[in-house]
Amino acid sequence: MNVQDVLPKMSKLYLNRIVDSFLKDVKLNDEDEMREVILKNIEEFQNKDRVTRNLNFLEEYRDIALLNEMILMSLLENEGYVLEESILLQNVEQLEDQIVKDSLEDEFIKNTISEDYCRIYSSVLSAAWKKDEALNAHETNMLTVLRQELELTKRDHYIIESRLGRFPQKGNKPHSHRQIEKALRNLQSRGLILRFKSDAAYYIIPSELARIIRYELGGELRKATYESLLNDLTKNHLKHILSQCYLNSSGVKEILVSRILKHNILPSKALDTFSNDELKEILKELEGVRITGTKNERISNIIDYYENLSGKNISDPEDERSLYFDYFEDLAARNLKRLRVNKVIDKDLEAEKYFEEATRYIFEVKLGLELVHMPGSKHADGKIKFNDKNETILWDNKSVEKEYNFPDEHFDQFLKYIRANDNRVTLFLIITSWISPDAISKAQKLKAFSETDTDVALVSAEDLKYVAEYWKDYSTKKEPEFNLQVLNYTGELTRSILKDRMSWSL
Repeated sequence: MNVQDVLPKMSKLYLNRIVDSFLKDVKLNDEDEMREVILKNIEEFQNKDRVTRNLNFLEEYRDIALLNEMILMSLLENEGYVLEESILLQNVEQLEDQIVKDSLEDEFIKNTISEDYCRIYSSVLSAAWKKDEALNAHETNMLTVLRQELELTKRDHYIIESRLGRFPQKGNKPHSHRQIEKALRNLQSRGLILRFKSDAAYYIIPSELARIIRYELGGELRKATYESLLNDLTKNHLKHILSQCYLNSSGVKEILVSRILKHNILPSKALDTFSNDELKEILKELEGVRITGTKNERISNIIDYYENLSGKNISDPEDERSLYFDYFEDLAARNLKRLRVNKVIDKDLEAEKYFEEATRYIFEVKLGLELVHMPGSKHADGKIKFNDKNETILWDNKSVEKEYNFPDEHFDQFLKYIRANDNRVTLFLIITSWISPDAISKAQKLKAFSETDTDVALVSAEDLKYVAEYWKDYSTKKEPEFNLQVLNYTGELTRSILKDRMSWSL
């Protein structure tokens, strides 16, 4: 979700925290004014230098600094970077608990951290802790430098700290909910996360900040996205990565992927094990990605490709169908890989089902229309009452990987739907991905064969989504209502035609 999507759901207290996080001299009491000021200064809010500066927790108490990172890591791992408050608290607890458990596995430590580096870092970390039972900013900074020199990750630091009995707290004591909630307030005051409430309280990293935060924290890809990258590599690629990291490289492909993930080998480190020519061959398999460049540039291109595969965010956590709406164009075009990477579907067959769910969400939630229930299964995908004259609109979803050409079996199918309806169908709407010229001709033919002067329109998922998101901007009414005349047309409802019809009908 973008900031502008979250602001209407935020109350005065939480809006004020965000305003204070980057506009220190601005004092407002009205919620609408706060929202307006935030949006007017959105460039400053999402400024990389501001975000990076506020990710520096050196001067914070150690528990707050640690929990800030745990909270951000938990949110970054979740689709849309959003979690219900109660689930977020659980995730932070589980993340801390998993680090403690990993620190107790000698074999895991042996295969993850160099024995010499572990010994050196443990000695320095232990000395820093013993000095005054705390780590000050100077000591934390020195440990960061040492960690970079030894090529240890922040997670390696926590694991070694846990082995010393200092993580999450002294004696490996977990943090309480009250401590986590205090850190949540700290992150809000830094303008890094937002809190909003609907049926429950939610915390979110706005999409404008997510990428910056991810890279600053060293988490280059979400686990699910990284897993997709690894699954796209060959078994020999995976064996090579593991052997170069001195790990067991035997087993089936699924085992190799899980082993790389378990040992937290960063995507950049995994890809760095390949030669520049090998990276070039990997890039050739990725559509629309620049192949040329230095080795580091090629590694970044691969990571960016998979990052962009999962670049969208859930627009409405209150309605699970909003996820399908966010991926509406991908469902229509059957972009199965992208849908699987982002956990929209588990099975290919679900693409058509969720395409239909997303369309119902558009008409019911985005356009504010009441759907008409249709008994049985031999009917169009959806039905809406058109007017008070007992006329209706039917629609049907057709997801296609290529152009939709309106095959004869669909013509016969739609004609049956029109004729079997219990009242006049004023419009039959076909929602698909790409529309061929042949399909437009078939739409005109179906209107003629309907014998009820039924308009037959075709619209791409991209253009219907545009209507769903922007139709209110075409109305001058304080509380606008969607007019179905926008869609009542025969032929292809292109973006320009839709804009024109919204300009005079709303």
